[in-house]
Amino acid sequence: MIIKTKIFEFYDGGYKNLSKLAQAMGISVSQIYRVREGKRSINQKFIIGAIRAFPEHKFDDLFYLASEPPTATDYYRQLSIGETEGTQQALEKFASARDGYGQHLKSHTSAIISLRKAVQEIRKGIEEANKILDYLYRSSAD
Repeated sequence: MIIKTKIFEFYDGGYKNLSKLAQAMGISVSQIYRVREGKRSINQKFIIGAIRAFPEHKFDDLFYLASEPPTATDYYRQLSIGETEGTQQALEKFASARDGYGQHLKSHTSAIISLRKAVQEIRKGIEEANKILDYLYRSSAD
């Protein structure tokens, strides 16, 4: 939370310009401008000066609390967290896809090994059949 002020709504009634207001508050004109533009936060000296310059107003009439707007650092920190979460989700999806592909590859590898064994058995069978056919051919030729 930050302290904001309403004195800029009141100063027209009692002071000709911001220079006169600054003089009544006992602070510099540049400080008044920077507070008004939101480039400087309100400090104790500003608060005391405002109470001195507007004695007819209560503190609550002059000041209020507001949420701090996010800073650039907050924005980039949040962005970084979002990227980290997005990166984490992407890594989890990648790991899941990798595991799924690994299972898929394992089943294909198992099928290929089974086919290779079957081919070896077929070759053995063909060799035996060729031996038998060769024997039969030689036997019939005699």
